Amino acid sequence: MTDTSQQIYRLVYVSTASERLGGAEIDNILNVSQSNNDERYVTGFLAHNGRSFMQALEGKREEVEYIYNRILGDDRHFGVTQIIGEPVVRRAFPDWSMNYHRVDGGSGSSTMVIRSDDTVDALLNPDMPRDLLYLFSKFIRLR
Repeated sequence: MTDTSQQIYRLVYVSTASERLGGAEIDNILNVSQSNNDERYVTGFLAHNGRSFMQALEGKREEVEYIYNRILGDDRHFGVTQIIGEPVVRRAFPDWSMNYHRVDGGSGSSTMVIRSDDTVDALLNPDMPRDLLYLFSKFIRLR
């Protein structure tokens, strides 16, 4: 019998931001998410390509699913679709309670902004699974 209580679960979803969602509200979401994720030992990554979001959450399955269920009920975005939900051996984002790439510019202490001269692959964790790196790289490049 396998002990799943310490197993890490990764969930990745995509969604579309509502028209009224602005930069200040995104910054607020990030700050609250970082605090909540720290308390639950959930790590992750949020990418925004101008209109859509892709987010990865990693941690104990019950914690990740709790957060995802809250996300499903959030009216600041719609069309939430889970694309990955799987147990994993190790975290792809071990040091990030919630890091963020915003393609459409902006600045702030909790954001990492992709500039035109940066390569996406250089900004993402090179030790992450190749399929996850590919998925986020392709998403971030969509406009």
